Amino acid sequence: MQASRKLAAIFSSDVFGYSRLMGDDEQATLEAIVETRRLMAAHVERHDGRVVDATGDALLAEFASAVEAVRCAREIQRELALKNAHLPEHRRMLVRIGLNLGDVLERDGALYGDGVNIAARLQTAGEPGGVCISGSVLEQVEGKLPLRFEPVGEHHFKNIARAVRAYHVRDAVRDAVRDDVRDGADGSVPVPAEPLVAPPERPAPRHNLPRQLSSFVGRASDIAAVKQMLLRHRLVTLLGPGGIGKTRLSLQVAAELAGDYPDGVWLVELAALADARLVTQAVASVLGIKEEAGRPVIEAVLKSLADKQLLLILDNCEHLLQACAELAQQLLRSGADLKVLATSREHLHLTGEASFLVPALAAPDPQGAASAGELQQLDAVRLFVDRATAAQPAFQVTDKNAAAVAAICYQLDGIPLALELAAACVRTLPVAHIATHLGDRFNLFKGGDRTARPGQQTLLAAMDWSHALLTLQERALLRRLAVFAGGWTLDAAEAVGAGGDLQRGQVVELLGRLVEKSLVTMKPDSGRYLLLQTVRQYAQDRLNESDDADVARSRHLLFYLELAERASALLAGPEQGTWLERLDPEQENILSAHSWCDRADNGAESGLRLMFALKLYLFNRGLLEALRRGTLEALARPGAEVRNIFRCRALHTAGQVGFFMGRFAEAQTQLEEALSIANEVGDTGRAASVLQALGMTCVEQGDRVEAHRYMEQELALAQQRGDQRELAAALNALAQLHRIEGTLDSAEPLYQQGLALARQIGDRGTTAVALLNLAMVAIGRESPGRAGGMLLEALDIAESVGSRPTGGNVLAVCTGLAALRSDWAQAAWFLGAAQAQMQHTGIRLDAADEAFLAPLVAQARQALATDPFAAAEQAARMLTYEQAIGAARKWLIQQEAG
Repeated sequence: MQASRKLAAIFSSDVFGYSRLMGDDEQATLEAIVETRRLMAAHVERHDGRVVDATGDALLAEFASAVEAVRCAREIQRELALKNAHLPEHRRMLVRIGLNLGDVLERDGALYGDGVNIAARLQTAGEPGGVCISGSVLEQVEGKLPLRFEPVGEHHFKNIARAVRAYHVRDAVRDAVRDDVRDGADGSVPVPAEPLVAPPERPAPRHNLPRQLSSFVGRASDIAAVKQMLLRHRLVTLLGPGGIGKTRLSLQVAAELAGDYPDGVWLVELAALADARLVTQAVASVLGIKEEAGRPVIEAVLKSLADKQLLLILDNCEHLLQACAELAQQLLRSGADLKVLATSREHLHLTGEASFLVPALAAPDPQGAASAGELQQLDAVRLFVDRATAAQPAFQVTDKNAAAVAAICYQLDGIPLALELAAACVRTLPVAHIATHLGDRFNLFKGGDRTARPGQQTLLAAMDWSHALLTLQERALLRRLAVFAGGWTLDAAEAVGAGGDLQRGQVVELLGRLVEKSLVTMKPDSGRYLLLQTVRQYAQDRLNESDDADVARSRHLLFYLELAERASALLAGPEQGTWLERLDPEQENILSAHSWCDRADNGAESGLRLMFALKLYLFNRGLLEALRRGTLEALARPGAEVRNIFRCRALHTAGQVGFFMGRFAEAQTQLEEALSIANEVGDTGRAASVLQALGMTCVEQGDRVEAHRYMEQELALAQQRGDQRELAAALNALAQLHRIEGTLDSAEPLYQQGLALARQIGDRGTTAVALLNLAMVAIGRESPGRAGGMLLEALDIAESVGSRPTGGNVLAVCTGLAALRSDWAQAAWFLGAAQAQMQHTGIRLDAADEAFLAPLVAQARQALATDPFAAAEQAARMLTYEQAIGAARKWLIQQEAG
């Protein structure tokens, strides 16, 4: 059911001292609550209202008419006063009622929105036994009811953006009751002439905070954190890039704290000031301090504030940092009870300054699919929806448009200004269109708030403001950093950012300055830097306008090519796990570098080298399709047709990947060309490795004669060259062929020799492959005890280096082990888990493994029956890789223990 918006008078009430009453006599209080609720519901119905919710001691109702709402509240309090007159003072049910007239959203009978929230806040601000109304109610009822309304000032309620004018309804209960019962005409007990005791009223807070025209969404934890900081520190600076919401957060915090400062909270807006000498004058003007003739204005300000308890907000200090810092220091020294809350894109750099980095609003995970309801739990989505609904009242998030809304909030980094500008576009554009055109966000979001300061009217203006405050060197580095995708390290920034007038040794200092100015973000846990997408797009636009673009992108390519080649040499040894993790955060940069090979000088050779260097990384991470696609793209570039070692290695990679993915005919063609080039250039090591892949491809295509020929040639070459890694691979391949042919006695010693060599050279990948093959031999020989230990070791390797293909193969072999142990349901479970991982990585079982597994799966399927087998298989398919591997480890340990 869709939500509908309407105007309603909202009635909200609770019982003052409810917890005390319950503690005093729980049963009596419950009975009194039930009776009070019945009485109130009857009055609500009598005045054409509707009870929306009644939980605990609270009651929420709505009325179409504000006049009827006030009449109802008056009658309820009158009747409750009569009932309370018969009770001891400590047992009286003193109800507080708040009334507000405002917009609400109704869905499934429930009410939502600020219209409801304000009524609830007025209720808590009301007197026990009294009625507290908002200014919007007063406008409807004044002059229509014989009542007096006593103003109690503007209230800044938590999570309500705008101040609310509040009024106590006087004589609505007490005078009317006294008129009726003073003489006891109705036989009731007279009501005392004295009014009910109410808590002392606090004076209305003093401030110059502007009324906000839109609601404040989210940031509950941020508000709490800043409040805590202001308790402990006298100078707090809110930091962040343009549009992140520093000013709005400062105003919300100030509004909620207004009553805590007897001399008020005062906003000094500095964005429009260009002259630093006018900062002190701006403060004096806001505070109404007059300059003394012949004396500096700072003296008058310091003298006036010496004994004041107030909070001063210095908003937008970044372009006047020195002046703001000097003024803040003088103010804090002059008055012990004065505090300063500043907003800036960089620190004031004062002793005692506490800083709070204003975060972006929580946005959806781009990898996850969420329903409309789940999305609206996130602050970024809530803000977007709130502003979109204001622009287009019929707008709502549905499961149909949820993906587009999620994409908008993610790509806009959860930046409030960007979200608000995007939401304004909902008036004229569907969200799907907005989501697909965010690459041109600076042109798309031009319809900003005309009343906002110039730097906040559009997204481009906000970025221009920050850019204008940078030095020429800072601008140069910022635009060059736009070539990075997904973040970068310091050494990467030095390699790419240096050039021209910018020396490598200067990069670290300039990078620090960009972090200080909130344009670059540094993640302390990883030491990596990144640009928010909005900042990155702006910097890319500036890069494309400059003469730096091609040079910066070529340096970026060179850096990641060298990194990948350095890693490649270590990805087959004992440091494999370390280097896999080192490359993980660089995936986006590497793919970006690969794309630039289309235009780079000598890009054909660079692309071939890059994809070959990434082979082991992408394979171990189960990214075979990315490896295949990237390698084929590199082979197809103009210039890549030259028959050299770079093309040979790329063809070899393409053939290997094709084999693993079941593209055997395609793989054979690529491998035959690779072998031909290897022989032409005299690279016997490459030739040996290609021969192994060719032999396995022939096995898959049923040509065992050719397979034997290729594999024996490979073994001879490896022995001739003394290459232990290649020899271990050759022994494993030849053993595979023997296992397919059913000669385990010939296969097992070859596997063992290969395992010994792999252990000797520290090649953990080949070690895991040999262990898996030996485990299958042990299962074939019906020796489950031997197999379990080898599978656990292979699993250790898979987890330590993060190799998903190895982990998937462990699950597949566990299928056979479970079947051998007649654990049929577990066998079905392992099969489903293995199939899910193979589907994810794109790897299929080779002929030898298929021959091993097929009869064991058939036994399990027959023993368990079709439906239970399918159920167990499907249950495992639903698990994540980590869950499946964890379950496999637990099962293997149990088997070893048993």
